Amino acid sequence: MVLLSALVVSCSMLHRNANDIINDMRDARHAQYVNVGSGLLGLGKLISPTLSQAGLGVSSIQVLDLSNCNPGDRDKFRKRIQNLISNRSYEEIVTKQAGYDTSTALVRRDGQFVNEVVIVKASEMKDVMLLIQGHINVANLERIINEASKTSTEF
Repeated sequence: MVLLSALVVSCSMLHRNANDIINDMRDARHAQYVNVGSGLLGLGKLISPTLSQAGLGVSSIQVLDLSNCNPGDRDKFRKRIQNLISNRSYEEIVTKQAGYDTSTALVRRDGQFVNEVVIVKASEMKDVMLLIQGHINVANLERIINEASKTSTEF
């Protein structure tokens, strides 16, 4: 019975996704969380065409900023991101490292479309995660990652 419960727990840990990380960590003390749904993305099209991702197949964008959280929460977040990378349900497409600053982009694909784009920026002073969900054509992927990377540097 103990062996069976250990197997169930280990399998559930392997299938964790980026949305689970956001849901678990957004309630950490001093965490900042924003969810931009499809309605707000549509309004962005009216304000500025460059802000609108609706034409690119993006349905929502979630941003989690743990920069003001205690070091224990930030370490927990970083370990969860490493587990996300190692469980192979996401494909690591870009990693940039300059000193203590690291930026990583991960995708989860469904055939020729991308369902999720995860962009994580970590440094001594900042831990930020963007989760972009939708039905994104691979041809638009580079543009979305570049736009999201510019946005996340402003945090």
